[in-house]
Amino acid sequence: MIITHKMIEERFAGRISGLKNFKESLQKTIETNPNHIESYWNLHTLVSSIDEALVILKKIYEIDSNNKLAKIMIVALEGYKGKNIDWSIDTDHPYTRSIKWVFTLPKLPNIFFDRWSFFDAVIKLADSTKPFYEFGVWNGSSFLYLINTFKKGFGFDTFSGLPEDWYNEPKGSYSSNGVIPNIEGGEFIEGKFEDTLSDFFSKERPMASLINFDADLYSSTLCALNNSDKVIDENTILILNNLIMNDNWEEDEFKALNEFCNNLGYSYEVIAISLINRMVAVKLKK
Repeated sequence: MIITHKMIEERFAGRISGLKNFKESLQKTIETNPNHIESYWNLHTLVSSIDEALVILKKIYEIDSNNKLAKIMIVALEGYKGKNIDWSIDTDHPYTRSIKWVFTLPKLPNIFFDRWSFFDAVIKLADSTKPFYEFGVWNGSSFLYLINTFKKGFGFDTFSGLPEDWYNEPKGSYSSNGVIPNIEGGEFIEGKFEDTLSDFFSKERPMASLINFDADLYSSTLCALNNSDKVIDENTILILNNLIMNDNWEEDEFKALNEFCNNLGYSYEVIAISLINRMVAVKLKK
């Protein structure tokens, strides 16, 4: 069955309703149990502003002053509001290291808490007349979201999961069991990137409005960057889904992006981040 744009729009309506229901469920849990830290934490990922997030995170810290994640996030968000940051807080924590990197940037990027709000903001900055590319399709949720705007997309995946172990994630994780999406406007290329991308990009391809990198591995991300360079210009937005906040984030997408840029003499501007979702959007300066 082909998933049509009308069906996609209906799914979006259902997702919005689902998020609303989830938020209401969290609020009800908190009403019943005012000290339910997990509900507060999940609730802060659904807000639309730094101030909203701080209110919730400070409530977590009020309940549990040893909650390391809440404390680090409070420090980061207060830094966004201009407060001096106390970098002594657990300096080796991946959250702290990630936030330190963000604050070394020439300009603080816009910050988002909800994954789909992040996508919405980035999509508005992209040229919707051009197609998008996605490396790492998995179950197609982000592909469906993007194609609703761009109408044409190219997706690359093994559809059998990670091609190698990724820290605690064994080879084969994130498999769609070989099921390739059938989405109106989508063209999918099955196989390992090193086996498919060189041939695909040997032919002339349309310039990319946006490229979504969600392959996790350093090797896969670097391979995707190197091969897609032909369809990237200074207007193309690159989204990296796991660039920050992971235990070993400096060795994965972050390392791949910086190695790619250093090898080709590029720089990049970070235009948006979602700390809790590990996402970063950049534009290259060639």
